[in-house]
Amino acid sequence: GYKDFDHQKLFEVFYEDEEFSKKVYEEIEKDSGEEFKKLTEKTNELFKELDSLLIETYQTSSVLIDDTRLVGGEEGALCTLDIEFIKNSNREGLFDPRKMSSIAKENIIKKLGQLETTIKA
Repeated sequence: GYKDFDHQKLFEVFYEDEEFSKKVYEEIEKDSGEEFKKLTEKTNELFKELDSLLIETYQTSSVLIDDTRLVGGEEGALCTLDIEFIKNSNREGLFDPRKMSSIAKENIIKKLGQLETTIKA
């Protein structure tokens, strides 16, 4: 009943409806008998053989990664943390860290530790 069906439409139906494709595959398997099972087994064996021949390769460069390449997304990963303080409802990024209170420094260290734990997880 499927041989007169448009090949493109049939492919779309199989791709979109997994249950239907399984049902049709089971029908084909029942109707085909031993020959189909042998072909399926042979196909699986060939895929296993091909899989064993697969080689993964990686390329690395021994060049130092500079900020421009990181920001541009060419290489590596970049994480930028800006520490600012609020003075008179204005955010200011330029400040002397030596003037920070010890509580503020401890809170920053604690938050950085939490960030490190999250990244490693």
